[in-house]
Amino acid sequence: MKQKLDNIVVGMLIGAVFPVIGMFCYYMFTYRYQTSFTGFLEYFSRMHVVVAAMSLSCYITNLPLFFGFIWLNMNKMARGVLFSTMGYTAWVIYEKFIA
Repeated sequence: MKQKLDNIVVGMLIGAVFPVIGMFCYYMFTYRYQTSFTGFLEYFSRMHVVVAAMSLSCYITNLPLFFGFIWLNMNKMARGVLFSTMGYTAWVIYEKFIA
């Protein structure tokens, strides 16, 4: 079973989904009683911190995933998480400097 899951595409999907889950967990612990999740995202958009919050969530969630997969000798999944982190990084650079 471990060999089936050790796939770059699965790692990329996990690496792409976990930052969104991290943002939702941040919302649940801090803003849950004040506003809805869409209101939370609109507030972050108005404050122009969506990119910063998403990049921070990406690095906080994907770093333990990456090292966990390395520790479990699932190197292809770790590579997929690294690729998705690089994709988020490219998006952050685009939003900060080009857009």
